[in-house]
Order: sequence, then C-alpha cells, then structure tokens
Amino acid sequence: MRCKWVFKEKRGAEGKIERYKARLVAKGFTQQYGIDYLETYAPVVKLASLRILLAIAAFYNFEIHQGEIKTAYLLGQLEEEIYMEIPEGVSLPTMKLKIEKPVSRLWRGLYGLKQSGRIWNKAWDDFLMGKCHFKRSVEDYAVYYRIGQGNSPLWVLIWVDDMLWIGKPYDINEAKRELARGFPLKDLAPAHFFLGMKIIRKAQERKITLCQDQYIESVLERFGLLDCYTVSTPIEPGIQLISQQPTIKDSTLYRSMLGSVMYLMLCTRPDLAYAVGALRKFSSNPRQQHMNAVKRLLRYVSKTRAQGLHFGPFTPDSTPVA
Repeated sequence: MRCKWVFKEKRGAEGKIERYKARLVAKGFTQQYGIDYLETYAPVVKLASLRILLAIAAFYNFEIHQGEIKTAYLLGQLEEEIYMEIPEGVSLPTMKLKIEKPVSRLWRGLYGLKQSGRIWNKAWDDFLMGKCHFKRSVEDYAVYYRIGQGNSPLWVLIWVDDMLWIGKPYDINEAKRELARGFPLKDLAPAHFFLGMKIIRKAQERKITLCQDQYIESVLERFGLLDCYTVSTPIEPGIQLISQQPTIKDSTLYRSMLGSVMYLMLCTRPDLAYAVGALRKFSSNPRQQHMNAVKRLLRYVSKTRAQGLHFGPFTPDSTPVA
C-alpha cells in the first residue's frame, strides 16, 4: 500500500490558526474487501443526541467540557496483515542493505485505512465500558453514561477522536483522570468549539447557545458570496420550482452549495429545513432556477449568520415551542 503526507491548519472558534499538523495517511482506496479489511463502521454521536443533552445541561446547569485523543487512530490494534511503503523522508537501517523496495508492516491503525475508525472505536468502547464502568446508550452508540457522585448523571459524547463530557465538575474531572491513564488525552477544559459549532454557556442564566457564524463565513468565502446582497427569506415567497428550464453546466457546484447549507441546517438552523428540502429534490439534474434559489438561500444565510439555537429554562413569559 502507498502513503502520503497531509498538512493541515487547525483553526479555532474565531477562525484563527491554532497549530499546524502533519499527518501520515495511507492510501486506503487500494485496499480490497476480504483481503486487508472487513468491517469499517464506527459510530459518531447523532446531532439530535447532542442537542438533547445540551438542553438537559442548560436546564440543570451541568458543565460541558471538551477533550481530544491525540493520534487516536494509531491506538487501535490491526488484525489484518498489511504492508506499506516507507514514507517519504524516512530513512531506515534496512535501506543500507541492497533491498530493492523495503516495506513496513502496520501493527496499528493509520489514518486513511478503511478499518481504522472501527478498531479505534473498539479500543475506546472496551476501555470505557470495561475499565471506567460506563454504559452505552441503546439509542446512540456514541453516547456513554454512568451515575456519579450525589446520584447525578455523567455523559460522554464521542465524535471520532473528539469528545464532550456533560455533568457535575467532580464527575467530569474524575472521568478525565481515568481516561488519561489509558489514552494520550488533550484536555480542552470548558467546551467552546465542537464540530464547527460555537458553544456559548451562560451558567448564571442557565443558557447555552449554539451558532456557526465562522462556518457560514467559510462557506460564503468558498463560493464567492462574502459581499453578496442579503435577503430576508430563505426562499422566494410563492415560487414554483419546475424542471422545464435550461440545465446548468456545473451541477456539482449546486450540490456542493446545497450540501454546505444542509450541514448548517442539521446542526443549528432548523429554519432552513423547508428550503433545503425543496431544493434537494433537484440535486440529480438542477436547472438555472434552482441554482438561483440556492444562491438566494446562501444570501439569506449571510444575513442571519449570527442566529443559532438557544437552550435554557422557560420563563413565565415564554411560550414552549413543540
């Protein structure tokens, strides 16, 4: 199997570069099912589960902490026999010998391998349930929980190598100490930025806000709409989307725009659901009318980039929304 180096910039909630990363990635697209990989599925937390638990955290004033496992995929043990070429820039003693093409055997997972996510999740699952005595939710396999001090619950939410702890401070700190004994843990303290979402917690008011203004700015910049004229509605009132119009040259651009807005809708912007649902029907063969409509949707997103989801206790003047 071949490999390559991937260089990335790690950005924070404000879009500023926090650190630079160099990662060795295997070219897993050359793997063959049944020969060098079998199972590949690894669960991540559902966005619905995340919102529910954040609402509970706001109501009961639980703390929310964030952590990251360093080089998580390298911690899983491979069961298959896989060989990879020597990475560029790495010299080995065997190269002094007259070996035409030296290779290395992989004993642990590597980014890019098809099964890396699964073997890392298995290592994580065995540690949490075996040594830390957590239970796994039957509704979401990436949510773990246990009862802590004072009979209060503690949750752990997993997204590959990122995680959130939700619970009382003592229980969170105890869980961190346990986890640090098994994995190289990077403690990010109170959560501020998770999956492209800003988490703003006001403990005294028991309120939590989720917004994606930085993600929206990056999407608008990618599609050249940073300085666009804004509109007040996501879709033109009374519009009838039809298919009897000239087709567009680049349907990939349409799907890319719509997919970017769809992720925003799933995370923090349910107000976009109707427009996304209407435009999604034409993803396979979009016309010029549909392209104009998705651009209008992005112009609406530009105007409302500061909006998000708010969680908190109801006040006497507030009306619950189903």
